[in-house]
Amino acid sequence: MMESPPETEGTVSGSLSLGPSWKLNLLVIGGFIFIILAYSLWQIGQLRRNFQNYSREHSRIVSGVIEQNTRTLRLAEEALQQAIGTFLANTAKFIDYLDTVEPFAREELNAFAGETGLAAIRIQRHDKKDNLVIGPVTLLPSLPCDRQTLDYFPEKNLYVMSWPRPEKGCITLGFSASHIEELHQQLSMPALLKAITALPGIKYATIDKTGSSDSQPTASTVEQRIQAGDTVLRVGFDASQYSMRVRQIWRNVLIFSIVLACLGVFFSWLLYRYQRAYLQKITDYERKFAREREDAALGRATATITHEIRNPLNAISMGLQRIELEADELSSEHRELASSMRQAVKRTNTIISDLLRYSRPMVVGNNAIDISLVLDGILLLYKSQCAKKNINVSRQNNLRHPVRGDAELLGQLFENIVKNAVEAQPNGGYILVCCDKAKSHAKIIIENSMPFAIENLSQLLEPYFTTKTRGTGLGLPIARRIAQAHEGNIELRTPKADVFQVTVTLPLISQEELEK
Repeated sequence: MMESPPETEGTVSGSLSLGPSWKLNLLVIGGFIFIILAYSLWQIGQLRRNFQNYSREHSRIVSGVIEQNTRTLRLAEEALQQAIGTFLANTAKFIDYLDTVEPFAREELNAFAGETGLAAIRIQRHDKKDNLVIGPVTLLPSLPCDRQTLDYFPEKNLYVMSWPRPEKGCITLGFSASHIEELHQQLSMPALLKAITALPGIKYATIDKTGSSDSQPTASTVEQRIQAGDTVLRVGFDASQYSMRVRQIWRNVLIFSIVLACLGVFFSWLLYRYQRAYLQKITDYERKFAREREDAALGRATATITHEIRNPLNAISMGLQRIELEADELSSEHRELASSMRQAVKRTNTIISDLLRYSRPMVVGNNAIDISLVLDGILLLYKSQCAKKNINVSRQNNLRHPVRGDAELLGQLFENIVKNAVEAQPNGGYILVCCDKAKSHAKIIIENSMPFAIENLSQLLEPYFTTKTRGTGLGLPIARRIAQAHEGNIELRTPKADVFQVTVTLPLISQEELEK
C-alpha cells in the first residue's frame, strides 16, 4: 500500500479548517445586527424614561402653579371682601354724616349712588315713614341692623352691607359684584386650565375625579394625573417628538441592518466562492498528485513487467517463428498452433507497449502542427478497415490555425480515438470528423454511431476500463494524457441515444507567435 505524503495531508487539513469560515462570517454579521438591535431597544427605553421624567417634572410644575393660583385666588377673595367691606362702611358713614347735616333728596341720593358706583341705597331714619330707598326695591333684602354686617348674595350678584347709624336708624348699601365676578372668572380653575393648555408641549388639561397611575406614551400623547388639593387633573403632554425620535431610531436600525446584512451576505458569498475555489484547487492538486503517484507506480510496475516479461516474450516469439521456418516435419495443425501462439505473444507485447506509453512521462514538442494533416494521415491509415466494415467517413474542416505541440503524440491521440470508433462499429456505421475554431482553441469533434449504451461515459477515460472483449482499456486514457500534456482536454458526450461523440480541445498558436 502507498501512503499519502505528509504535505498533502497538511494541505487538506488546512483547507478543511477553512470550512466554516463563511458561516462564521454570517454569524458575526448576525451578532452585530443583534447588538445594534439591543442598543436601539435600550436607547428607545432610555428615551421613554427621559420623556416620562420630563412629563412628571412638568406635571409637578403645573401642580405647583395650580396650587399657587388657588392660594392667590383665596387671598384675592379675602382682600376683595375686606376692601369692599371697608369701602361700604366708609360710604355708609359718609352718607350718615351728609344725611344728618341735611337729609338726602331722592335725586341727590341717585346722583351720589352714580358717583360711588353703588347699585342700591336704603336710608332708614327715626321714623320708618321717612325711609329713603333708591334702586330696585326688591334688590336689597331685609337684614337686621343691630350690628354691622356684610353679606354676599350670589343669586343677585350683590354685596350688601347693613350699617347701624349712631342714632336710631340703619343704612343698607348694595354693591354690584359683576366686576368681582369677572375677576373670579379670570382666576378660576377652568381659565387656568385653558391657559395651561395653551402652553407649548401640552395638548390638554382637564379635571378628572377618578385618579389613576401615569399612562405610557402613545403615538402622540402621554398623560399625567396631578393631585392639586382635592382636585385631580389630567394633563396630556405632546409626545410627537418622542414618537418621531423612536421612528427615526427604528428607521436607522432598519437601514443599517439591511446594509450590514447585504454586505455580510455579499462578503460571505465572496468568501464562500474563494473557499470553494481554494478547496477545488486543493482537490485538483490531490487528484493530480494521486494520478501522478499512480502513474509512477504504474511506471515502476511497467518497467518491471517490461524487464521480466518482454524479453522472454521476444524469445518465445523468435522461437516460434524459427520453428515455423525450420521445422519441415511439422504438420499443418502444429504450424497453425504455433502461428496462434505467436499472435498471442504479439498481443501480449502490444499490451506491454500500451502500458509503457501510458506510464512513460510525455515530453511535448514545441512545433506548429496542422491538425488537418494529422487527421488526414490517420483516416488514410484506417481507410481500408472502414471500407471492409462498411463505415462511411466524412470530414468538415473550418480550422486554418495551427496548434503548438508534438505531431507524433497528437497522431497517437487521434489514432486511438479513430481506432475505437472503427472497432465500436463492426456492422457498419459512420465516422464524422469536424474541425473548427473556438476562441483561442482548436475544437475537433469525432462522432460515430454507437450500437450499445454506456451508462457512465467518464469511466471510458479511466485506465483499464473497456467495453471490448479484447482490449487494454488504455486507448482513451492515453489520449487524455496527451491532450492534457498539450494543455488541452477531452470530453465524451452522447448527444443522441445511438451517437457517441469525442471532443478534443487544443490551444492554438496566437497570431503574434506566428509572426515571430
